[in-house]
Amino acid sequence: MDEKRRTVKKGKSGDEDMTTEEQAKRILYDCGLLEELSKYGTPHIIGSYRMDMMAWNDLDIDIENENMSLDKLYRLSQFIMDQFHPTWYEAKEEINSENKTVWFQGFEAYIGSELWNVDLWFFDKATIKTAEEYCDRIVRRGQELPESKEQIVRLKRELMARKLYSFEQYTSIDVYDAVLNKHLTDVEEFLANYKRD
Repeated sequence: MDEKRRTVKKGKSGDEDMTTEEQAKRILYDCGLLEELSKYGTPHIIGSYRMDMMAWNDLDIDIENENMSLDKLYRLSQFIMDQFHPTWYEAKEEINSENKTVWFQGFEAYIGSELWNVDLWFFDKATIKTAEEYCDRIVRRGQELPESKEQIVRLKRELMARKLYSFEQYTSIDVYDAVLNKHLTDVEEFLANYKRD
């Protein structure tokens, strides 16, 4: 059975059970995030939401950046402040390792009683296509192993419970490789095979 973490959202209509995926849709559609992002470029939802493997409250969206600018970054920042009232926020323009200009906006905000993290990256089409193709390969591989989606979600959550799931330690890429390629589903086996200094 696929794990769906349920949470409680307190709203005008009273308490309502919502899955992680339902809360994500609220952010994307009800709160108008996708509609707003469309003003700056074509948005592409990637990561665990695209793959239907959400283990925690996190959304990753890449936006085509041909028409992006710092002025637009400021306008989008104002929308995020007004709409989501973030508890943490960061926005920046930078040159990446391929000498390409990219923009980033990240924020954390409460949706109902749940804290969410949202990362927005403005990339060129080729970079976004590569990310989407990677996600789709994971999905196809997962379809070949029917129990893998539940195993991936469970392993992510076990690493998070141990505070080992981060860019500095273990990432989703490690988990996908372990479950889909090495058939490791136990967290102790995972840690023994993916040692960190």
